[in-house]
Amino acid sequence: MHQPHPAPVRRVVVAGANSPTGRLLLLLLRDSGIHATALVRRPEQLVADEVIAHWTGNPQSADAIAAADAVVLLTGVIGADHWSAYEQGMVGTARRVAQAVGARGTRVVYFSSLLADAGSENWYLRAKGMAEQVLRQLPGSVIFRLGPVVRGSPQPLPFEQALLQQSPDAPVVLYGDRAETRTSRPINLGDVATIAESAALGMGTAGIHELGGPEEHSLAQLVKLANGGEVTVRTAPLQTLACPTLQRSVRDLLARIAAPRDAAAAAATAAEFGLRLTPLSLAWPLDAMET
Repeated sequence: MHQPHPAPVRRVVVAGANSPTGRLLLLLLRDSGIHATALVRRPEQLVADEVIAHWTGNPQSADAIAAADAVVLLTGVIGADHWSAYEQGMVGTARRVAQAVGARGTRVVYFSSLLADAGSENWYLRAKGMAEQVLRQLPGSVIFRLGPVVRGSPQPLPFEQALLQQSPDAPVVLYGDRAETRTSRPINLGDVATIAESAALGMGTAGIHELGGPEEHSLAQLVKLANGGEVTVRTAPLQTLACPTLQRSVRDLLARIAAPRDAAAAAATAAEFGLRLTPLSLAWPLDAMET
């Protein structure tokens, strides 16, 4: 009697797999029975079926991408002191993925910024915008434009660290115009990994999607929520940051931060990809910063 062949195991490549999002995504893929290939710059032990190190110069990575059903690109640079690091680490990696995908309709998932702009003076936002330009040429690309991402203690992410008191009774300084009243919708790191898996496995439509967390707060309110109570908040012009650090500072990004332009559209994105957004209260308040 003829025995039907089992469906082939889906293959997903995760570039930047040792990032916080990447590590969570690999766990989700393992639990879903998906063959995962992790692309990293340096050798590392990861929960993956295959780990390819030095991937940006390793021809094995191009072969893995070409054979994949989906690619999730999570490479990123923040805090570097020269533009070339951003260009190589964000734009260059997008080009490598696009070249390896070629004319295939491979689903390529990328996380950008709500403020991505190829002409921005901020190196991070400029690199995000340029990477978008590269990946938008691929018919299967799914680009999520996000605001800040939160994880909670004991390993808060850069956005969260910028909201924390540096010492007891110290004020939290917010930079930029309308710093106290500007609003944002932080999204949980687990939600980012979850929607990455959903998109990689074919849920939702290709294109650019705005995404944010379930709650919109002013930055001043976020400071209080992150610290678990009343905190003195002071504002300062962005120009008070030293010029050599202005282009790469996390606080420069904080000074530009904004909520999704259309909260309803952002909620619709979550629904389209089967995501139930995690409330901030599950991650915050954060533990006090150790001195």
